[in-house]
Amino acid sequence: MSLAHALRRAAFSTGAGLCFLVGAAFLTVAGWIYLVETTSTQTAALIVGAVWFAGGFILLGLSRPRKTPPPAAAPPQTNALGLAEAFIVGLQAGRGTSHRK
Repeated sequence: MSLAHALRRAAFSTGAGLCFLVGAAFLTVAGWIYLVETTSTQTAALIVGAVWFAGGFILLGLSRPRKTPPPAAAPPQTNALGLAEAFIVGLQAGRGTSHRK
């Protein structure tokens, strides 16, 4: 069932991408026609090219991976018995190094 769900999602995503592409093409043509009627052809080409160029830079910026901080290290687990044992071992080691005359 998971594979079928993934395939269905991929198919709908592909269809949505195709619809966005066709819509962008028609909006570009409509914008071109409007700009040519109100300005010169050269100005219309500059505006349409700049809009698509800016859109590309925006999408490129959004596609960069975000820096996530590394997960915090877990504090060491200590129990009372281990702590007491370490204290006693340290005490015995300290007694063994004392210099008595």
